[in-house]
Amino acid sequence: MAEHASGIRYHVYGQGQRGTFLLVHGWCGDHTFMAPLAEHLAAARARVIAVDMPGHGQSPPPPDGYGVDQMAGRLRALARELGLRRVTVIGHSLGGVWSLAAAAADPAVFTGLGLLDSAVAGAPGAAEAIAQVAGMLRDDSTGAAREQIVRSYFRPYSDPALVASVLRAMARPSTEAAYEPIAGLADYVARGGDTAALTAWRRPLLLIGTDAPFADYAHLSRLVPAAHVGQTVGSGHFMQLEVPAQVNEMVDRYLKVTG
Repeated sequence: MAEHASGIRYHVYGQGQRGTFLLVHGWCGDHTFMAPLAEHLAAARARVIAVDMPGHGQSPPPPDGYGVDQMAGRLRALARELGLRRVTVIGHSLGGVWSLAAAAADPAVFTGLGLLDSAVAGAPGAAEAIAQVAGMLRDDSTGAAREQIVRSYFRPYSDPALVASVLRAMARPSTEAAYEPIAGLADYVARGGDTAALTAWRRPLLLIGTDAPFADYAHLSRLVPAAHVGQTVGSGHFMQLEVPAQVNEMVDRYLKVTG
């Protein structure tokens, strides 16, 4: 079921009473990137809301820009308009950064947090590396740089059909929607936004990485001693699509041990 609120198109999976989940796709994605996890949670009788973030999928571009604070503000506005309470928000990649910023700013609404291979608590030089990626995307009118970046997120053994499907989906957003969020992420990390938000988050969180994670696990654990850190086996960046069973099981365990 698709609906609109606060400038965001969202899809509802399930109508159960075992918790409410807000699922947030990453850079150049849409709600379908979170579908395996959404279907898994809904099957466990949860209410799941999977969004198309502004400028992605069927949601219009944001009037106030693609910065992390602005996109996080849109998630908070959506939660308020829908009257959500005690929400677990789970975001993939850049969606995890938007989710972290939203949750840290409104812990009365967001009580659980999951980050799927998100660029938080990075190693020294992370902001500069992200800024370089943004530079590649600034004038990428042909989409060649975008395709190069997306391909780098997979492994040599990744399913070619999945790679092709992800490439097609991630080619759809505009050049602005590809560049501006990454530039906003570079600014957010450079000014310590992720560190401040992680420090402000006073509850357990889940971070799932890969064999080439964006997060520095040790640094994350120092910032959030209650963090639960997991790592997939045999997956690139799009873990929730490549190895959904692994991701689903780790999410389930996080929910169980955190109550």
